[in-house]
Amino acid sequence: MARTLSYLDATHLLRRATARGRKEEAQQLVDVGLEAAVDSLLQDPATAVPYHTEVTITERYEQHKEIANLWLSHWLTTPTPAAERLVLFWHGHFTSQFNESMGASASDAWTQFATFRSQAYGPFSDLLKAVAQNPMMLLYLNNAESRKEHPNENWARELMELYTLSPGFYSEKDVQESARAFTGWSTRLASGKRGYQRDPNEPFVYFFNPRWHDSGPKTFMGRQIQNGDDVLDILSNHPQTYLFVGHKLLVNYLTPQPPQAMVQEAARVLQSGGTRETLRWLFTRDEFYSPQYRSTVVKSPIEYLVGLFYAAGQNQPLIGKDDGKASARLLGIFTAMGQIPFEPPTVKGWDGDMNWLDESRLLTRLNLVSAFAGKENQLDLSVFMDGANGPLALVKPEAQLL
Repeated sequence: MARTLSYLDATHLLRRATARGRKEEAQQLVDVGLEAAVDSLLQDPATAVPYHTEVTITERYEQHKEIANLWLSHWLTTPTPAAERLVLFWHGHFTSQFNESMGASASDAWTQFATFRSQAYGPFSDLLKAVAQNPMMLLYLNNAESRKEHPNENWARELMELYTLSPGFYSEKDVQESARAFTGWSTRLASGKRGYQRDPNEPFVYFFNPRWHDSGPKTFMGRQIQNGDDVLDILSNHPQTYLFVGHKLLVNYLTPQPPQAMVQEAARVLQSGGTRETLRWLFTRDEFYSPQYRSTVVKSPIEYLVGLFYAAGQNQPLIGKDDGKASARLLGIFTAMGQIPFEPPTVKGWDGDMNWLDESRLLTRLNLVSAFAGKENQLDLSVFMDGANGPLALVKPEAQLL
């Protein structure tokens, strides 16, 4: 017998799945029932508007402001906000740092997010291959310059350590052989105009350079291989990949310390059915709605601000006046809160959890309450937090939790 979705269940589901919501949306989920509610949240992602800039290729800070504003505006207005919370998850898993990716422009970062979005719900193997050929990743981890004479091991190492297997399931020899397999996986611009001549609106595209590829035989994880596709196939069929990624999904969507039995089941569903089926499985389980798992996940700064802007009825991520400095203020606040869009601090992404709530970062959140003064009548916190009874509720611990 299917679970009956209560109003409190619906607010919990909206918070976890989308990081935003208002009272009427929660009631709509109640009215259609659990399975239809979950299906409505997990529908195919709406396409974001293209990125276009008038600034030059060297004005990277201006580009960064533009794409941060563009993404958050999309999250606040899209009919498929669950896809954007999943984009954030993949951004923290398959990390790329905009300002550390030499040669990249904001159009490359925006194109990478489009890849996350289009592949978000499908088989992990498809997403992994798309990321492996994504120019932003190739530039960030230096594989775009990897040649048979000197294979670069950055991508090969992080591919196994952070993106699939996790430490302890591969050898140093596997890293070396994988690096050889990915030589020649590079990027190019159709116009050929690089450096200061580059148009920042033209993103790089994937390009295989056979002259740079090591075509000799290789042995990876005990199997004979030739190229990077062989490496990806092996990793995409390895059970440990799904245990690792499934665990991370549950940490993000259920609790920081998920029970091992649920990790095992999440891994099975992820490998057989993909990410959408994994989330559908989770969101329709009784455990997901049990009291022990409610309000256990700390909102990241991005999730916190998206939820707060949406609760205030804003369709733009504005703090203060829209005076031409709003985007700079927004990035400054994200910096103070410890999470800058398109800029994870390291290749490992963000530490998250209680790290978001150290003294200075929490103080920044609490100080934001004043930015919504005068908007009390339009501030609907019913989904943003349990037990909200007005703007002053934002100082409570529950306001920091999904």
